[in-house]
Amino acid sequence: MHGYCVISMNLDYLNLDWNILIIDDSKLNRAIIKKTLSELNMKVDEAVDGIEGLNALQKKKYDLILVDIIMPKLDGFGFLSKFRDLIGNNFVPVILMTGSDDLNSKIKGLRIGADDFLIKPLNEKELVARVLSLLRLKSVHNELYEKNLQLKKELEIAKRIQQFIIPKDFSQILYPCVSGHYHPIEDIGGDFFDCYPLPDGNYGFLIADVTGHGIPAALVMSMAKMIFSIYATRYNSTRELFMSVNEQMNGLMLDTQYITAFFVIYDNKTKTIKYTNAGHTRALYYRSASKKVLALDTSGFFIGLSQESNYEEKSLPIEPGDRLVLYTDGITEIKNSQGEEFGENKLAKFMVHNLNIMGDNFCNLLFEEIISYAPHENRVDDIAFLNIEF
Repeated sequence: MHGYCVISMNLDYLNLDWNILIIDDSKLNRAIIKKTLSELNMKVDEAVDGIEGLNALQKKKYDLILVDIIMPKLDGFGFLSKFRDLIGNNFVPVILMTGSDDLNSKIKGLRIGADDFLIKPLNEKELVARVLSLLRLKSVHNELYEKNLQLKKELEIAKRIQQFIIPKDFSQILYPCVSGHYHPIEDIGGDFFDCYPLPDGNYGFLIADVTGHGIPAALVMSMAKMIFSIYATRYNSTRELFMSVNEQMNGLMLDTQYITAFFVIYDNKTKTIKYTNAGHTRALYYRSASKKVLALDTSGFFIGLSQESNYEEKSLPIEPGDRLVLYTDGITEIKNSQGEEFGENKLAKFMVHNLNIMGDNFCNLLFEEIISYAPHENRVDDIAFLNIEF
């Protein structure tokens, strides 16, 4: 038995109803093209010059256009320069027909929107081959376009779900006063924060960042948020919580994925905070009495990379008028047009200069400061932060 290779090709596009427009002042050329393509069950309309062709496009949608270069009133180049405005973002391939194999004409045609060329006198086999090739390309384009629309709809749904699971209303927390802001760089992202009511009137505050962007980061974010929600109320120790969450997340992510996180427990009885950092950006704490900003940090590795990870826990007494800001690196690593990062120092100075701005007003002002610092194209990461006022 002889070995052979079968190459499969989707030929569904041959069974579709294609509308073709021929624009040529030569009646003979139009007749040849119409007869050849009609035999392939294509519907063919005719126009004698570029102006007639543009008028036809205003009345009907076409799947492919064959246009002669040299015509009275409006030639092929003139038609090309105008027809893109009529079809908008739709993909309608164009074959330019010319009586000479002039390289400059081909280059000019391709620059202003042609997709292929045919040399006159026309060869019927070449005509069919080039038309079918572009219709196959259009069929694939249409399929990808529909799938892209469906993907956009699904991403919009995912965006709404993610916005729902990231808290916006912190009014159930009477003390401390909490506000926050979340702005993903794409429709959905991997940054998140949350607040947890704990026993004895205590509260837990989390901010975290999953590596990457888009759908993979958002899926891991959803898993991590669920696991934190389950385990946050079981521990009165930030260190023990991170050890438990790390054990649960290990093996649930891709090899290139991990989570950075910062967790704070406010102890209502002792008026202190306990905190642990798992490779995240340092939290900034404004001490009202000294009018200084402290950078809070502990030793600890990323979550989810290693089964055996150890974390440090520290504590700090709080005083009325103090402020704690938890944030992701999308703030400090954002760059201005000169390539300079916003940085931890600018964030600390912002806290000092706006110490009398509270709640949502503080969050809105900080977000405006960040986006005014860097042009849109320089924003490459999600932005998330929690503002906790004591």
